[in-house]
Amino acid sequence: MSKSQFIAASDRFSAWCKTALAFWADAAKDPRGGVAEQLLMDGTADYDHVRRVRVQFRQAYVYAHAAHLGWFGGARAASDQAWNFATGPGSAGGDFVPGSDRGCAHLVEGDGSMHNDMRDTYAQAFILLSGAWRFRAFNDQDSLDTAEATLRFLNENLTAENGGWFEGMPVSQNSQRRQNPHMHLFEAFIALYDATHDTAYLELADDMFELFKKHFFDPKTGVLLEFFNPDWSPEGDGGPTEPGHMMEWAWLLQNYARISGKDVQSYVVTLYDNGIKYGWNEKLGLICDAVNIDGSPHNPTLRTWPQTELLKASVARAEIEDSDEMFKAAADTIEALFKYYLSVPVTGGWADKLSDDGHIISTVMPTSTFYHLFCAAAEADVLATKIRAES
Repeated sequence: MSKSQFIAASDRFSAWCKTALAFWADAAKDPRGGVAEQLLMDGTADYDHVRRVRVQFRQAYVYAHAAHLGWFGGARAASDQAWNFATGPGSAGGDFVPGSDRGCAHLVEGDGSMHNDMRDTYAQAFILLSGAWRFRAFNDQDSLDTAEATLRFLNENLTAENGGWFEGMPVSQNSQRRQNPHMHLFEAFIALYDATHDTAYLELADDMFELFKKHFFDPKTGVLLEFFNPDWSPEGDGGPTEPGHMMEWAWLLQNYARISGKDVQSYVVTLYDNGIKYGWNEKLGLICDAVNIDGSPHNPTLRTWPQTELLKASVARAEIEDSDEMFKAAADTIEALFKYYLSVPVTGGWADKLSDDGHIISTVMPTSTFYHLFCAAAEADVLATKIRAES
């Protein structure tokens, strides 16, 4: 029963996602270039809001992956719309990086003028991700070349001697280090390996796994540490921790095991179980945004994206363990997404944030959320398709 329940829920989510792809391709498209940073709750685009360039790359990824799946006929044009803006007006060398490859700046105005040309590492990860998927979906060598140029930029300018990369340019070797940029680089390296089968990307993923084991995962508490000093010692107690990131790592580690053959199951189970243990909102059946390392509440609000990461982690565990419990968890999470986030007046839109008692408190639809929703729907669909083929 749990598998059939999951397949039905996955089909519903995929159908919603296909509608959302068509809606956002039109509603967020700016005739001046790129896509709006956000829509208002009535579906009107907020074109003049300052844009995070990484969101443009995320949207380019969404539509490239959608093209690969055959989910939306206009996917190439929609991906190009975001990609061309991000690699054009959204791209900068920065006066602090003389002669470097141009790449993802931090913020631009809606008209494409530069607002902040900082080259943060977190953002660069999404050039790698979208470049990988555009190469995979469209055989676009220029996109892969852009991803490779970005990786050269990271290696030449931001590599830290004690592992990983600094937070961005301009470099501050005494600033806080975070796991989050490295998590998204891990995601990007896996995607690049899947797209190219170049073992250099697998080796980079290996490096990220080593950082995870050595610094990000705390064996004493079984949770993910988020914040660090320059020497990778935890900043304070390393928290607060985010249950959504614990789920995201669980999903990524399972994907890493697929390409590397390494045994990561104990990490996957521990992160998943403790994400539920510390972050679960019993009343709503959702996970909260952040908790303190000791498990006490920190930020009990409930954004959309942690739920999508819970879904992806549940799908990953269901596939490996063939567990009715995980199939049911995945199906229940999809139903919760529809109940609390996707049942809004604008078809294909979403509520992005709830209070801990389930009331919508977001006032806009961030474009960035589509990256999370789409990827979760795609992961669920892959497993649902596999189950059908085997039955």
